[in-house]
Amino acid sequence: MDTTYYPYAGVSCSFFLLWYNYGSPAVSEALFPAYKLLPRAKQIEWHTRTKSSVHAVLVSTLCLYVVLYDDNVSKDPVWGNSPMVKCSCAIVVGYMASDTIVMLVHYRAVGELFYIFHHGASIYAYYFVMTYGALPWFANFRLIAEFSTPFVNQRWFLDVLGYPKTSTVFLLNGIAMAVMFFLVRIASIPPYWYKVYTIYGTPPCIQLGRIWYVLLSSCIILDLINVYWFLKIFQGARKVLRSTWEKNNGTAIKAA
Repeated sequence: MDTTYYPYAGVSCSFFLLWYNYGSPAVSEALFPAYKLLPRAKQIEWHTRTKSSVHAVLVSTLCLYVVLYDDNVSKDPVWGNSPMVKCSCAIVVGYMASDTIVMLVHYRAVGELFYIFHHGASIYAYYFVMTYGALPWFANFRLIAEFSTPFVNQRWFLDVLGYPKTSTVFLLNGIAMAVMFFLVRIASIPPYWYKVYTIYGTPPCIQLGRIWYVLLSSCIILDLINVYWFLKIFQGARKVLRSTWEKNNGTAIKAA
């Protein structure tokens, strides 16, 4: 058991709480005048989403570094020593803890049991990585999913700022969001579970003990959540595209 990265999680939690309370309001007021006109509940969610985007960019960058330069992870996906992966997991644990705190404090505005459950499953899984150094490849592979988060948040920002869903910027972001979400959260499911299959029964896998069941249970839950989210994204994208098609065809008919 290694508690070296626990302070990293504490610093991460503190940073994101400070960003939520001070950084995001200051930046938002300076750059987005329309932010001041939003209802209090929307402002709270605004700050949770800026916090989410900052976290996603930071973790995605570390994840990409591991993929490109950390040979220990690729050579030994179960027990390969990777300080960078442990650091990433500590940041994630801290962020999830901070987000859970915000949701509990402002439960009426942004609280939702679904997301609290998601955060709990994530913290539980990444705790084992930063504490025992187990499954670095699998943890890093999971963090690839964060590449889609900024696009998801951007869609919400565009919506509350009053951009029409048929506007070019809204459509382009929507396409990018759907494509990126599919690539990093849905298309990644088969290769991930194939990798799980390749380590099953091997000596390094046997050494995992109960951590093996943490891998299975938490990842099944997260995959089900991602599939649910993607279905909602797909339904939303289909609705917007249908509305755009009807608008364009209506204009063409009137012009004719």
